[in-house]
Amino acid sequence: MLNKLKILKEIKKHKAKKIFLQIPEGLKTKALDLVGFLEKNGLTVYLSAETCYGACDLRNREAEVLGCDLILHLGHSDMGIKTNIPVVYYEVRINYNPVPVLKKYTDLLKPYEKISLLTTVQFLSALEKAKELLEKQGKTILMKKPNKAKYPGQVLGCDYSAAVEKADCFLFIGSGEFHPLGLAERTEKPVFFLDVEKGVIKRMENRLYRIKFAGIEKCKEMKRFGILVSVKPGQFNPNLAERIKKALESKGKRAWVLVFDEITPEKIMGLGLECLVNCACPRITEDVGLFKKPVLGPEDVKKL
Repeated sequence: MLNKLKILKEIKKHKAKKIFLQIPEGLKTKALDLVGFLEKNGLTVYLSAETCYGACDLRNREAEVLGCDLILHLGHSDMGIKTNIPVVYYEVRINYNPVPVLKKYTDLLKPYEKISLLTTVQFLSALEKAKELLEKQGKTILMKKPNKAKYPGQVLGCDYSAAVEKADCFLFIGSGEFHPLGLAERTEKPVFFLDVEKGVIKRMENRLYRIKFAGIEKCKEMKRFGILVSVKPGQFNPNLAERIKKALESKGKRAWVLVFDEITPEKIMGLGLECLVNCACPRITEDVGLFKKPVLGPEDVKKL
């Protein structure tokens, strides 16, 4: 999965000597072996022990403090974040063939002529295999380059712009329900999820709609709002938070801008807040059960 020689070659292109290594949870078992390999090749390596949520979560501040001359970021693709230190993105790809599952569920997709294919960076190779089969079945396959993500058909938790709206339905190929659920929230058209781990295709329902609607109704009567801001480079949006604060205050609410690195319920437990507005990663809005209070998106404030 990790081609250590290829990684070393990329590092040498930058003539780097001191490396700051970020690695996601799913690859942590490979971390120490990779560090050892790089050190044997004359490099100094600092391994970040912080959770790595994606390319939005570059730890460039720590790298600068440590005097590193390169960030090695594993598992995610470049989303265009500018840093003072060069970043090498090593994308991890999984060679998965979706054809057997697609053939098994031919009848499920039969009513739809135009299909927008979507995935994460790990399963990009699966899109071409799916496209070839579905086109043989007479389907029109739609794929486009997204705004933040790097490749046609690629989605991020904060970027679903690769979804082609003129499609009759959307087919997400990947692992975990987070991304297909996020897409289902943003469209009224059918969203299908090809689960590469279970080998099934199922239609996703917008399970959060009722929870979100109920939260908005509750917040209409509430007075104390916390506005969540993350300092992670790809999530940092203080200007949006200031606009939300003014909008809430114009409605007679009290609002405080709260700044975090990692946003967790424990950090706001003693503040006496009644409602939260998320101006960071969209995943937080979907973790409403953890916060035990309504969590609104910025777009929901105008509905109060």
